[in-house]
Amino acid sequence: MCDTHGTVYTVPVPGQDHRIEVFLSCASEDEALLAKLEKHLSTLRNEGLIQSFHTGNVGAGQVSKAIAEAHLERADMVLLLVSSDFLATRECYERDVARAIARHEARHARVVPVLLRDCDWRHTVFGALRALPKNGRPVKSWEDEDEAFADVARGIREAVTAIAGARSPALLRHARRREQGEVTRTDKVRETMQSLGKPDCVGVALLAPFGFEVHQVAGEVLHQLQRPGEALLPVRLVPEAKAANEEWFYGRLLRDLRWALPEPWRKLVDARAEASAMDRFEYAVEDLLDGPVAEAGRKLLFVVDGLAQVPAPQIERWGYLMARLSSRGLKLLVWGGQELHELRTRPASGGRYSAFHVLSAVSLGALSAREVHDLVTERGGDAAAAEVLCGETGGHPALVRELVDGHVDDVRAADREALMARILASDHLVRLRRTVAGDAEAQEMLRALARAAERPLPRRRRGEERLAWLGVLKDAGATRWDWVAPAMQRFAAEWA
Repeated sequence: MCDTHGTVYTVPVPGQDHRIEVFLSCASEDEALLAKLEKHLSTLRNEGLIQSFHTGNVGAGQVSKAIAEAHLERADMVLLLVSSDFLATRECYERDVARAIARHEARHARVVPVLLRDCDWRHTVFGALRALPKNGRPVKSWEDEDEAFADVARGIREAVTAIAGARSPALLRHARRREQGEVTRTDKVRETMQSLGKPDCVGVALLAPFGFEVHQVAGEVLHQLQRPGEALLPVRLVPEAKAANEEWFYGRLLRDLRWALPEPWRKLVDARAEASAMDRFEYAVEDLLDGPVAEAGRKLLFVVDGLAQVPAPQIERWGYLMARLSSRGLKLLVWGGQELHELRTRPASGGRYSAFHVLSAVSLGALSAREVHDLVTERGGDAAAAEVLCGETGGHPALVRELVDGHVDDVRAADREALMARILASDHLVRLRRTVAGDAEAQEMLRALARAAERPLPRRRRGEERLAWLGVLKDAGATRWDWVAPAMQRFAAEWA
C-alpha cells in the first residue's frame, strides 16, 4: 500500500485463540531504517512473541496491496514510521494513516508514531499521540542509532504487553465512571469544535500554561476536521518569526496557503504577482472565500501556530487584516500561552480591533485523574500507581508523560520518593529553570511564595499570574493560588 512495507507482528496470548497484530507503515525511502528496527525486534522474535510479515514476501499470484490492507484492517497496533518522506507520500498519509486513526478512535487499534527523521509531524492528525523514541526525539538525531532503536523496541514491548493485558476483562479497556466535575482533553476538543461551529464565532484561542500540551487538543481538532462532510476547511499557517519586513512575513503566509490548497485553487494565490505580498494575501483569501470555498459549501479556517516568536505589533497588524476577512466568513484557530492571552486582552487601537480580540477562549488544565489512570494502565500499572502519579504531578501533562514514557518502572512501583527525584531532574523542570533564569520578576515571585507559610497561597501581586502561565501555580479560588504539583514548591525553594 503506497510505497510502504506493511509488516505485521503477531503475538500469541496464552490461553486465547487469537493473536495481537502490529502493522508498520513506512515510506520506501526509509527501508534501511526499517531494516535496523527489525534487527532490534529480533529478541521479541526469538522469544516467540512476534513473527513478521512483509508485503514483499507475498507469494506469487497474490495481491500484496489487498493483503496489506487486510492486515491493517485487523491490526491491534499500527506503527507509523514517520519522516518527511512518509508525510510526503500521499498514499501513506491518506490511506494508511486515515484508516489507522479511524480504528484508533474506535478503540479497535492503538496507533504509535515511530519518529525516524525530524519533520513537522506534531501538526498532523497523529501529532497528539505519544511517539517513540522517548521524548519525541527522532532516531536520526541520536548520536547512537542503536540506542534509539533499542528504546523504540522497549516501547513496542511495553505496548504489546499492555494490549495483551487489555484483553483481560479487568484491565485496559474497562469503562471507568467519570468523577463529578472532571474535565478531560476530549471535553476540550468538543468545546473547541462546538465554538468553531457557531456562525457568530470568529475563532478559538486555545490557552495553556507552559508544558500543558495544547498541541494534543489542537491536533485532535484538526483530525476531526478531516472527516467527510465537515463545514470547515482547515489551512495551517506558521508566521515567519524572523521576517525582516512585511514582505517576508506575508510571503511565508502565501507559501503556506498555497501548499495547503487543492491544486485547482492555487491559481488564486498565484494571481496579482505585481502586488505586494500583503495585498496578494488579502486578495487570495477574499477570492477563495467568494469562489471555490463558498461553492463547496464550506468555510475557511486558518490554523495558526508560532505566535510566541513574532513581534506583537506585527501580529496585531495581521490581526486587523484577519478581522476584516472574518466578516466574510474566515475563522481562526490559534494556540499559545501568555503571549496569546496578552494579545487577546490588549485594548483596541484607534477604534480598530484585531481578530485576536474577539476569539473565544478555551483554557486547558491538568490531565484528569481518569486520563492519568488510563496512561498508567496502558503501561501495565494499576489504580494505586495512577493515584500516586496523579498526586505527585498534579496531572501536569508534561510531567506525567515524561514519567510514564521514561520511568515506567518507578510509576508502576508507586515509589513517591523516586518519582519526586525523577520530576526534579526531568527535562520539563530543566526547561522551566532555564526560562526562570532569565526572568527576574518570576524569580522574585518564587522566592516570596517559597517563604509563605499560609496555604493555599494568598494572591498578592499581578506578577504571580506569570507563574500560572509557567505552569507553577494554579487557581485555588478568587483570592488564592496553589502549587500545580508538590514538586513545584520544591522548585520555588531553589530560588529562595
